[in-house]
Amino acid sequence: MKTLLIGFLALLVMPMSAQANEEKFKEGVHYKVIAEEGTKRPEVREFFSYYCIHCYRFEIVAAAMKEAYPTTFEKSHIVSHPTLRLMARGMVAAKLFKKEEPIGKAFYERIHDQKKQINSEEDLKAIFHVHGIEAEKFEKAMNHPLVEKQVNEMERNMIKYNIKATPTFIVNGKYEIITSGFNGSKDVVGDLVEAAGYLMKK
Repeated sequence: MKTLLIGFLALLVMPMSAQANEEKFKEGVHYKVIAEEGTKRPEVREFFSYYCIHCYRFEIVAAAMKEAYPTTFEKSHIVSHPTLRLMARGMVAAKLFKKEEPIGKAFYERIHDQKKQINSEEDLKAIFHVHGIEAEKFEKAMNHPLVEKQVNEMERNMIKYNIKATPTFIVNGKYEIITSGFNGSKDVVGDLVEAAGYLMKK
């Protein structure tokens, strides 16, 4: 009897929870629909650029998204300029060494804190060297077919979702989170993470 009662209460709580999210996250305020159909699998994709100061500030959000959704969250660098494409290649190369986070942080710090540009593979090579990656291994990684494949995929997705600004969060290929809609939130990071989870299940 106790088990049946718990099951019945769970059925009552689930719709109430869904309804609460419906009321908390409103279309046109917190998100907008950008496609009629979504991806086959749940995903949260952040379009960003290491040259974007807002993306640098939103790294705390990206980290929270990755922690909450480790198998569905993915970062996608924009490639609308040769320098940005270079950064995207550097990002994917860093992933091959499982050092995307520390090297990505170094990219941000060099550009925004040290006020230095990254314009060439030599600039990237110097950063990789600081993180224990020898020049030969760096060059091999930068020319790896997987790097070019992933960068091309980033470009296709950027065009597909008509990315005009960064950071932009796309959920299931169907919803775009309106980050400005969370300006009055008491917990911006938590609410953005919760919104992504809500939209993945919507």
